[in-house]
Amino acid sequence: MSKTDSRSSIQTQMKESIQEEALKVARSIQKPGQTKEQTKLVAQGIAKGIELYKKQQSAKARERDKARKKALKLKQADMSAQGPDRENAVFASDLAQSGVRGTLILGGAVFAATAGIFTASSFAGWPVSFGAFTLPGWVSLTAGLSTAGLSGWFFYKGFKGPF
Repeated sequence: MSKTDSRSSIQTQMKESIQEEALKVARSIQKPGQTKEQTKLVAQGIAKGIELYKKQQSAKARERDKARKKALKLKQADMSAQGPDRENAVFASDLAQSGVRGTLILGGAVFAATAGIFTASSFAGWPVSFGAFTLPGWVSLTAGLSTAGLSGWFFYKGFKGPF
């Protein structure tokens, strides 16, 4: 059996099923006093409508498929024009973003430790000295509060992030 024979038999089966379906619909909407011939005519109209609808849907599906294939070709052409390392660049970008997150969290931890040291030294009365220069207590407290703010900002950006 050739492809044309199998296609024609499939199409014949489909037409028969459409006609049966149309006849069922025509009988369900049959009016009192309507003859069998009139019902058959209504069924033929319904069958033609179903066939037309299926043809339209097939045409739309073919157009969607063509558009999808065309878009895929354009995307592939764009990817090849950008170079073979485009996928690697996307992967590297993801790695860089995760590295930035880790760096922000680490920076937040360092600023939190610094804030703790400055605040504790302020309340305990420990002098903070840089060589021969000693900071007054209020500067130590201000430095503690500002580094705590920086720590909070780093943690916020690290966990919620600009990504």
